[in-house]
Amino acid sequence: MIIKSNASPQETSSPFFKANEEFCNHFEHFIANKNGKVKGVFNASSYLIFGEVAHPKLWTLGYKKATFTSTGNLFLSSNYESLLVAAEWKTKYVSREANDFKIRKQTTTDGIKMLFNTKLKKVEHYPKYIVEYKNGLPSLYHKILTSLESLFSSKELYEVNMKNEELSIELRSDKHHFEVFDRLIEEI
Repeated sequence: MIIKSNASPQETSSPFFKANEEFCNHFEHFIANKNGKVKGVFNASSYLIFGEVAHPKLWTLGYKKATFTSTGNLFLSSNYESLLVAAEWKTKYVSREANDFKIRKQTTTDGIKMLFNTKLKKVEHYPKYIVEYKNGLPSLYHKILTSLESLFSSKELYEVNMKNEELSIELRSDKHHFEVFDRLIEEI
């Protein structure tokens, strides 16, 4: 396995270590099947793994899991407060119409902002998400909505950012979502 363990010998029998090892192994096989490169480390409480795939654009995939110590907040669940699972998919996207835009989850103040900002609106069919744009929405925006439909529905999509000819897609999920990634790279 190219992705290496940085766990202590006591951690290797932990079910959390085995789950993270399986996650990393699955990631490594997916990238290898696409003739890509992979690197990273994992242990019982975290992983940080990266892969590169060229199909036909070069895509960089990163997955991160981090477990933090609790701050003792009475209002938040310690599971919610102390665990971060994230993924980021990036590529260069050069197009004549590639206007900058950002899709993100709606915040409490967005309702007021939408009254005054015509370049901020709810994402069609997904009212929990907002799109910010400057010069109109390119066809890429509609391809993103179609390709990432399941992530919008499950609310695992955190942010899509198209800026300076770089497309970045962030997830908050403990799943790989390789089937969504495959659909995305075929449609874009």
